[in-house]
Amino acid sequence: MKTQKFFLVTILVLTTGLLAFSQKKPNLNVTELLKAGKLPQNLELKNELQKFVVTTDHFNTDIFGNFFNKIRIKGDYTRGLPDEQVKWNNVSVAMSMSRNDEFSAGSPVAYMENFSYKVSEDMLKPEKFSTFTEHSAYTKNLVWDMMGIEGLAWVNFNDLELNKPFKATFFNGKMDLAGMGSFENKDMVITWTGITERNGEYCAVIEFRTMNNPLEFTDDGMSMKGRSHYWGTIWVSVEDKQVEHAVLFEDVVLEMNLPGQTGKQIIDAVREISFVKVL
Repeated sequence: MKTQKFFLVTILVLTTGLLAFSQKKPNLNVTELLKAGKLPQNLELKNELQKFVVTTDHFNTDIFGNFFNKIRIKGDYTRGLPDEQVKWNNVSVAMSMSRNDEFSAGSPVAYMENFSYKVSEDMLKPEKFSTFTEHSAYTKNLVWDMMGIEGLAWVNFNDLELNKPFKATFFNGKMDLAGMGSFENKDMVITWTGITERNGEYCAVIEFRTMNNPLEFTDDGMSMKGRSHYWGTIWVSVEDKQVEHAVLFEDVVLEMNLPGQTGKQIIDAVREISFVKVL
């Protein structure tokens, strides 16, 4: 009798779980989606309120990997606001001179509190950052990195086929960095590699990479010139097209001229970025 009761309870639990799962996603057949090898065409973005915690860790070394310092830039990004606005809050900067030490809570960046704008190419213009002062090279990258992730998630969504690398030429070209220099994407490749679940939704796993991108930068008398490799993964909901998660990794080798110095220094700057959806 006890054995029979155990099996009845087990079947009830499994049945209830399967019922809840089927009720959760009644209109999406993942098997058919993968079999077709195409993402849902003309899927509309559910542009409701969304919030991300964006964390960028910079690790600066020489070209042999000898550690100099590390810097963390962290902030809250909100989209889906009225008039297509997005904004930043709680942005902080922390630095450590030890590779293994934990980052401190960081110092708040006042000019980024409630910094709002409409996502567009205008956000590469110097006048859009007229209030930016200290740490501006890092905080501008928060803006541009989020723009890049959302663009990579959505611009070529309808073009992607399962496991077929797609040359995303839309992203290639030279960009002015708000008057501080330039960055050029040389050969962006995007690949949809499968379906997984993230934050309770089925998501397309979209990988991106671009290598040997020229970079020039000048700020406060310091000039740098070099190249960038960067790559990463974006999890995009195939139910409402929202970005559910993303990671980006970048390796930059730079020749740097410091104010008052005649010699040049070669550095390797590695960035690790996480885009964690919290709302």
